[in-house]
Amino acid sequence: MKITRLTAESFRRFEHAGFEPHPHLTVLHGANASGKTSLLEAAYFGARATSFRARRLDEVVLEKQQAASVSLWIAHDPKNPATQWTTAIQNGEVTIRRLTEASNRRELAQAIPVVLVDRQLHRVFEEGPVYRRRYLDWGLFYVEPSFFTLWRRHERALRQRNQALRQRAPKAEVEVWNPEFIATANALHQLRLAHVKVLEQSARRWVAELLQNEHFSFALSSGWNEQLGLEGALAEGYEGDRKMGFTHAGPHRAELRVRFEQREARAFVSRGQQKLLAVAMALAQAQLVAEITGQAPIILLDDLEAELATEWQQRLLKALLQYPGQSLVTSLEWRDSLLPSGTSANEYTVFHVEHGHVVPSMPGTLKE
Repeated sequence: MKITRLTAESFRRFEHAGFEPHPHLTVLHGANASGKTSLLEAAYFGARATSFRARRLDEVVLEKQQAASVSLWIAHDPKNPATQWTTAIQNGEVTIRRLTEASNRRELAQAIPVVLVDRQLHRVFEEGPVYRRRYLDWGLFYVEPSFFTLWRRHERALRQRNQALRQRAPKAEVEVWNPEFIATANALHQLRLAHVKVLEQSARRWVAELLQNEHFSFALSSGWNEQLGLEGALAEGYEGDRKMGFTHAGPHRAELRVRFEQREARAFVSRGQQKLLAVAMALAQAQLVAEITGQAPIILLDDLEAELATEWQQRLLKALLQYPGQSLVTSLEWRDSLLPSGTSANEYTVFHVEHGHVVPSMPGTLKE
């Protein structure tokens, strides 16, 4: 799966912008505030119908305009024409179209899987477990057909149980949701455990490539006292749940721990190592999705140079060139010499971004 063309209308600083990404590696380079990250954001918006930068989605609309849109032409098979997907925002409302037909976020996400590595990646290591659960569940959405329906069932049971707790409903009205809650929770945990086992092996290979160190592991806790079992944990925690108005035990409290060199990654690695670990984890998920579905997710990586010495930048680019899918990377100070020795000019494309314009740069022209 590849983006063969991207166009953006009234998006951020761009009245109109368009470019044709390379099927493998595309570099968007330019000075600070030139708009290169906005182009990466446009790709993300076109694929996810949301933004990784804006607090309110209408912030992406160009000043004095009423609407913005991004179109992505997606080729799942080089033998067939690319399919146009258009995501638009107007008056706070998002619309999604596949060709001329209305679509929705789920269908969009299934059609255009993207993996983002941006400046907030440290949250995966340093902040709460919600970011690591999202990381796990992103992969499960694509590789396990039963996951999404099961997750929705569980979310509904959790929501209804919490509502009964907040309303101080009788105990029987709270516990009527327990069987569905417990059944879906146990099933979700088993799916996550199986996924982590396979994912860890893939991640270890990418960590070895990027950090030249194989001492990497995942550990997943269920979100409840496993000696008691979830039924016992809910019974033991009922009074606390009732007092606080929400359910404490369950897969919504699961914790994925990331260990590097036998220590917690969030406490003992530098920001540069965090970035490479995050890329390794992203590539591991993407590789699994590609192997199982036959469609390699698109990697979106913002700010190549941030936190990384030249040697680590080179390792990262080498890994992206080894990945079978498409990658879009932004860079402040791009040099072709960052690429592995022997990389040919037809393996990547570089665009210079400046003052709302996207202009191709000839490969091989940006040396030290």
